[in-house]
Amino acid sequence: MPSYAVMGATGGIGRSLVQVLLQSPKNRINAYCRSRAKLHRLCPETAKSDEVRVFEGRLDDVSLIADCLRNTRAVFLAVSVPDNMPGCTLARQAASVAVAALRQIRAEDGPHTRLPKVILLSSASLEEKFTGDVPAFVHWLLDRAVSHLYEDLAGAEAFLREQESWLCTVFVKPGGLVHDRQGGHEVSTTTAKTPLSFLDLAAGMVEVADDDKGQYDMKSARLLFHGIACTMA
Repeated sequence: MPSYAVMGATGGIGRSLVQVLLQSPKNRINAYCRSRAKLHRLCPETAKSDEVRVFEGRLDDVSLIADCLRNTRAVFLAVSVPDNMPGCTLARQAASVAVAALRQIRAEDGPHTRLPKVILLSSASLEEKFTGDVPAFVHWLLDRAVSHLYEDLAGAEAFLREQESWLCTVFVKPGGLVHDRQGGHEVSTTTAKTPLSFLDLAAGMVEVADDDKGQYDMKSARLLFHGIACTMA
């Protein structure tokens, strides 16, 4: 049965990932969070399901994160800070600890052990070709309003790209998000439109994680749903 690790399980997208993954009884989920009680409060399914294993602790606990990531198909890096804080490095910290944990797994289990694919949640604003549907003035405002968050996400992406020789990553870069029902999705390589729902974003991230053909490996992905398609760089 496929297993997935969700880092940032208490966030809006982390919770959506858990909900989407639980739609299949075959999936097993390792959910990392800093507060088990908060996770159970925000996402009650995690307290009731035998398919969810919660890993609670500090983000810098490499051994804990290694246990969370071991024997999984993919790890979703959905850890983020909602505020535009100067000096914010949470995305880079999450990427760094995930890489350290995967190095530990490879050291303990052998160089030929199968490592999970890393799915980094980022932003369409970091990819110029993904912002064609956003008015230039709005894009300019966003760049300045959340510049510290974007800098953190860009740093996380750059760091993960440096690991390309041994680690596969896909960079998911959605545009505007809305709280709405899951409407279904398909994959395209030509369009870029917003908004999309949290649940459809999560479903697209799972589809990208399950891709066995390598068509999205080390690429940026723009996800669009509900009859509009998702765009891959």
